[in-house]
Amino acid sequence: MKKIISILLTVLLIAALGCSAYADSGIGVEPGQAMPDFTVSLTDGTTATLSELLKEKDLVVLNIFASWCGPCEREFPEMETVYQANSERMVILSVSGDPADTMEMISDYKASHSLSFPMGLAGDALDFLTIPGFPTSSFIDRSGNAGFIKVGAFASQEEFEGKVNTFLSADYNGKPLTSEVAHSITPYLLGFLALSAFGGLFLIIGRWCLLRKAGKPGWHSLIPFLSTYKEYSICWNGWLGLLAELCTLAFFASGALGLEGVVRYALPLVGFLISIPESLKLTRAFGKGTFVGVLLCIPGLRGLGRFILGVSKAKYQGTATKVEVVS
Repeated sequence: MKKIISILLTVLLIAALGCSAYADSGIGVEPGQAMPDFTVSLTDGTTATLSELLKEKDLVVLNIFASWCGPCEREFPEMETVYQANSERMVILSVSGDPADTMEMISDYKASHSLSFPMGLAGDALDFLTIPGFPTSSFIDRSGNAGFIKVGAFASQEEFEGKVNTFLSADYNGKPLTSEVAHSITPYLLGFLALSAFGGLFLIIGRWCLLRKAGKPGWHSLIPFLSTYKEYSICWNGWLGLLAELCTLAFFASGALGLEGVVRYALPLVGFLISIPESLKLTRAFGKGTFVGVLLCIPGLRGLGRFILGVSKAKYQGTATKVEVVS
């Protein structure tokens, strides 16, 4: 058993590191290079062209965001404050890079967040850029060159203001600043996706084995919702499993459902609280103790734990069987 666990953990670690190694934080235009001219559509029905903006401003901050992006939303009030203080010499041009966003959505977003700088959609106008994550901000100086690139949100108003002052300073000589990637967004995201994929595969195989041991059709593990219902049924209550699954689904679809605040974040908590006794009951149904059950409760080990339990020699003892707690 220990050998199986060691091998699987090694595979997961290699997958995560491999994804990180191939991550690229570049956007296609490096600091010091000329930013290609572009024209984007705005929420007020007009358009904005980079070359025209630079005829009137010393700095254009091209901010690419998405309406669902939390870090984008957090940095906007601070950007608005700095913009209000420097609007005569600089402009923030904020456009959504998410194809799912519509002009109506961005217009409502701008109004609800009380933002005064121009906003719109990137559309095809910025196809020459590769956006590794939202938000991504490019500081374009008076010469039309990319002077600074930030992938990720600014940590504070002072950080954003400091960069703006650098480009508006009379001492600015056109020398670009080093690009920054906040929290290495892309490597962690790719690593998370890889681990999620492996976790999902382990969950399917593990449930297949567990259902077979309990005398149920293993192929039920391939069908969403039915898979959860069947697992909960062999140790507790299948309907509670569906409730937990629906809570998780509602959390990820909260934007479309219009769920906000406490309700949104209470959903995954409810699902997690339901999964705790189920994991403990599941391990006891297969002759294992509390320690193994606790491991199965941990979100990152959920699929792997069921896989190990499923391929082990543990036998199904039924829901009413009282077993000795072992580690």
